[in-house]
Amino acid sequence: MIQRNIVKAKTFINDSVSRVRGADGPSVNSSNSNNSLPGWMVFAREVFRNPKAMGAACESSPRLAKAIADFIPIDEPNCVVELGGGTGRVTEALLQHGIAPNKLISIELSSAFADFLKHKFPQVRVIKGNALHLTELLGQDSENINTVICGLPFRTLPHMQVRDIVKQIDDIISKNDGIYVQFTYDLSGSAPFLPHHFKRINHKIIWRNIPPARINVYKSER
Repeated sequence: MIQRNIVKAKTFINDSVSRVRGADGPSVNSSNSNNSLPGWMVFAREVFRNPKAMGAACESSPRLAKAIADFIPIDEPNCVVELGGGTGRVTEALLQHGIAPNKLISIELSSAFADFLKHKFPQVRVIKGNALHLTELLGQDSENINTVICGLPFRTLPHMQVRDIVKQIDDIISKNDGIYVQFTYDLSGSAPFLPHHFKRINHKIIWRNIPPARINVYKSER
């Protein structure tokens, strides 16, 4: 059943890319064009442009996004940072969960996604940048973060880059005794790139996502 859904998803993406290219032509890159497209079309175009960087063939499902949001405390005075905002499925779920827009920061490397997020969520702080420079991108806000949510494809990134990103996440959440929430398509539960003092305090597998995804919640206990 899962394998059949994955094949259907890939077919859907291929059809979507063909429609996007037919509508816009291969050389259209303007932010206005992205803003006028539905999220799934923007996602399909980014998959076509750089599939390795995307790490997934489909957007996160609303079910996965809601499950991630449900782990986030809403009574904290500090901010929530989302690494890899994509088309905003998780962003939207966080806002619906009760996270105030001015307490949510979304960091996105893709210009297409960053423009789309800024248009869709004008009250959310969207930063176009690389998570390798996380502390620099956040500036003074790095002192006021209680939650970091990450959907970056760590399995396909160079080990040194993953180590540098995780070190910054560790430094940020440790300042406010915060949590690190990671969603991944590796269902094994292993996380060899995380330091030993990251203790998993909760987890959940979302089977009704394409592909199925695992949410892990960690505390830094150094």
